[in-house]
Amino acid sequence: MNYPIVRMVGVVWIAASLSMAGGYVAAESPSPDFPSVEELPAACLAAKANFRPLTPQNVESAKAELVEAAERLDKKLKSDGKNGENWRKYLLLEKLQNQLRSDEMPDLGVLGTIYKRYAADHEGLALVWFLDVKESLRRYRFLAASVESTKLKAAYNRMLDGLAKQIESYRSKPTAEGAVAIGLAVGQLQDARQAPELVAAVLHHFARPNLFADVSAELIAAAMSEDVDETAPVEDVILGTRIRGTGHTTGSVTAKLVPDELRGVVDVTFLGVTKTDNVGTNGPVRIYSNGVTRLGVCKRIWIDADGLSSLPAIAKAITDSDITDIHGGRMAERIAWNRAGQQQYRAQQIASEHAQQRVNRRVDDETVEMLDRANDAFVKKFRQPLMERNLFPQIFDFSTTTEWLKLVGLQAGRYQLAAPTEPATKLIENHDLALRIHQSMIDNLAAGSVAGRTVRDETFRSVLVALLGKLPEELKETEDQAPWAITFAARQPVSVEFADGGFTVTIRGRRYYRGDESYPGMNVTAAYKFSEADGGFKAIRQGELKIFPPGFVPGSGKRLSAREVTIRTLLKRRFGKIFEEEFLVEQIELPERWSKVGKLQPVQLVGEGTWLTVAWRRVAQ
Repeated sequence: MNYPIVRMVGVVWIAASLSMAGGYVAAESPSPDFPSVEELPAACLAAKANFRPLTPQNVESAKAELVEAAERLDKKLKSDGKNGENWRKYLLLEKLQNQLRSDEMPDLGVLGTIYKRYAADHEGLALVWFLDVKESLRRYRFLAASVESTKLKAAYNRMLDGLAKQIESYRSKPTAEGAVAIGLAVGQLQDARQAPELVAAVLHHFARPNLFADVSAELIAAAMSEDVDETAPVEDVILGTRIRGTGHTTGSVTAKLVPDELRGVVDVTFLGVTKTDNVGTNGPVRIYSNGVTRLGVCKRIWIDADGLSSLPAIAKAITDSDITDIHGGRMAERIAWNRAGQQQYRAQQIASEHAQQRVNRRVDDETVEMLDRANDAFVKKFRQPLMERNLFPQIFDFSTTTEWLKLVGLQAGRYQLAAPTEPATKLIENHDLALRIHQSMIDNLAAGSVAGRTVRDETFRSVLVALLGKLPEELKETEDQAPWAITFAARQPVSVEFADGGFTVTIRGRRYYRGDESYPGMNVTAAYKFSEADGGFKAIRQGELKIFPPGFVPGSGKRLSAREVTIRTLLKRRFGKIFEEEFLVEQIELPERWSKVGKLQPVQLVGEGTWLTVAWRRVAQ
């Protein structure tokens, strides 16, 4: 997406690149035994009869998970030299391992002290090796404390009562707050090893994929297709004759999608002709010939969550050649003409086989280079950063039809819901690229990335540079500006709502910092409406930014403190650079070899029903 779209969701995409967390337990495959969405509240109440007392085996199972996570972290830190040793000491890793070696029940006080170290606001702790220990430790500590509790059943019943009411409300009007409450309850049920059938039913209805992307076959063909017209030297040995010459190859590369429900499949095909002018040398004899080789080669490329891969190229070549002259003395020439006539058919077969081998090698070599570049960008800029922070989408599935390459994604953590519905907006006809995002994807990504964490200004700017290639002019700081930082709220640090033909984004800061000064928390909200504009669309901000402390109700008579007034003024100026009064959603140009398709014109931009729908069409060349 271009810069305005990135700004449209504020620091959401920045959050995605900073750090991430997950642990989502997927719903089971669709089953006719699931209660309907209308029956879910009653199913919550009925689940009270299925309370399962915790057992020592539950605690041991959680302990085994923690042991494995701690061993992975220990191995990682021991390979990191002095820095790793410092982390081991800070995290009290040896003390944790001593607790896990004991056959006795753990010391909950010691585990609590250790857990606080993992839950501290240090950027490095967002990596998956630390997160796995943190989450496993939290679950183990909870189970160890609850296994003999007499209050667990009463708490379980209260939770189901609350969950029934939350689902009833959310079913009629899905809200981000409702999703957070239900997601938290579902995660706690999983932690307590309770109501697995109910958990699966809730996830089945309220944790559907929240990302859909479509790329047309025409766009892929335009990007990968090209004409070939090149001249290259020819060297070969056929039946003892060394051949040198020049080959002129013309033809075309085309790409088409192959239907596959489990991955994206693209067949790249070259059809062409190579005309050669050769001289063959065999002893004193020189043989002059012309050749025509008809070539066909196909390379199949697969696309899945791991990146791009391919099968070896398969080529077919048919060579026809004519000997135009032979030099080397009268006797030698007569023998050569006679032998050439006898061996011509076999020589053409060998020439065809060699041509097939050459074109296979060339296509494979060129494809490997292309795939390596694409995978390097995919892995280093997308997959690896997300995997290291445990926030790679739980579903990231490609598929193809003859007309579309499709992507379906699900971003949801252990305590998060996803989309409760399919996208309601119908895509415009004749589009080439479409993206449909449910607001839960952005909310979940932000929560896993920055919830409770402090993000400093230099990190914010470096991520913008990584996303956009440069820092936007309006966000560059002058030398006299003090550095900024924000500590995000632990819940819903960033939330987006797509509705009423636009979107609303809220950033919740628990604490702000400017230089050496610390300021109280503020929530910053910007609301936009979409409208058509020349060459695309524009988003128009609805009124001023709303900047108030958490829980503050304007007009209630309560007044802001002096420091709240100060930070409110500073935030208005600061976030006003990000959430401008209006911005254009313009044409976009794709990078590298995709640039040949030309510009993509936005032809649809809709925010409604908790979904954002954007579609582009190629501009006629």
